[in-house]
Amino acid sequence: MKTRPGRSLALVIVLALGACTSGAKAVDAPASSTPSSSDAGTTAPSETAPGPEVQDIMELEGFAPLEPGTFSIDPDLDPTTPLRVVYEVPFEGWLMWIGATKPADDGHVMVSITTVTNLVSDGCRDHSWADPPVGPSVDDLAAALADLAPFRVTSPPKDVTIHGYRGKHLELTVPDLPVEGKGDDRRFAECKEGTLKSWVAAVDTEPGDAFYGYNGEPGRTEEFWILDVDGTRLMIEANWSPASPGKDVAEMRAILDSIRIEP
Repeated sequence: MKTRPGRSLALVIVLALGACTSGAKAVDAPASSTPSSSDAGTTAPSETAPGPEVQDIMELEGFAPLEPGTFSIDPDLDPTTPLRVVYEVPFEGWLMWIGATKPADDGHVMVSITTVTNLVSDGCRDHSWADPPVGPSVDDLAAALADLAPFRVTSPPKDVTIHGYRGKHLELTVPDLPVEGKGDDRRFAECKEGTLKSWVAAVDTEPGDAFYGYNGEPGRTEEFWILDVDGTRLMIEANWSPASPGKDVAEMRAILDSIRIEP
């Protein structure tokens, strides 16, 4: 998954081409009925207000600006499976993503909602897909992420139940790797192609494709919720850096809180 949100965001290959270019409360649509009477003892049938329009995020152009509203995503990009995730982005300044992302001059924030089929062999030195691939269970993916070099585990895998489903939560942080360049040109000096890579999402179709939105930022933190949704392994991910504006991080949390899973 290839992304460098920031001033150079437009240079990224769009997700639609397949290059993935890396708790909560339900929000129900309000319904109202408005009884009225034209004469005593007569009440008109109640009328239910329509729910908010839901926009399929994958129908939008890669990294297109989002109008505040309600969005959905098919995490495994398979129309034959019923899983859908709905979430709210009620803020200005967010962009299309397999979730949503908000750029900043320094320290973008991001929410990703996807299935994950594999990891890279090494986040810094070997971006080939792991062989054998990561196993199919929630525990398999949580353990593999916790073992992925060179990331530092800042919160080890633990059992959680969110959105009505059981799974694992963990948190990784980018270690203090040597960096060269400044601003949008920051690179991890000792890593292949100057980037860190990690998880392989449903949109990653070419060998070597994987999330790499770490942008030469030691200390960038990535939080994962990996859930078993009726047999489908769903991953919800959020990432931010020490430089991310506090307002943007709060908006990211609000988006996470709005998620509802529709299996």
